[in-house]
Amino acid sequence: MTIEGFIRLNPPPNLMRELIIHLFKETGYNYHNRGVAELELHQSNDVHAFYRLFKNPSKVIHIQGYPGLSSTYKAIVLARMMDYGRMMEIRNIEKVSIGNEHKAVIQLFPNFGRKMMVLPYNPKVLEKRLAENVPELR
Repeated sequence: MTIEGFIRLNPPPNLMRELIIHLFKETGYNYHNRGVAELELHQSNDVHAFYRLFKNPSKVIHIQGYPGLSSTYKAIVLARMMDYGRMMEIRNIEKVSIGNEHKAVIQLFPNFGRKMMVLPYNPKVLEKRLAENVPELR
């Protein structure tokens, strides 16, 4: 068995977290270089990426990655559009933890399913899925 095969069968505890972080950072890097969005990354039990749109900074895309549900091959994620001002207000006034600003959601992404979506650790796939819902990312 190769080392890659062994790791896929016996992943280190933080491997999926690191893969999700890398996926979100690469996507953020690509968006920044294209001048469409800026990344804000947070980690708790899950990994949260917030991509704030340059053309419309009142909107932010929130993607939540679930390391505990993901595998070495696929990430389990949830994505939605949020109102940035409302999100920050909820964080500051209601003192909710990052990623739990549910009252700020303005759009669920149908191609991500009602709850979560399974994606490969490939930023191009994530970017394509997000662009289907957010014209500013095309």
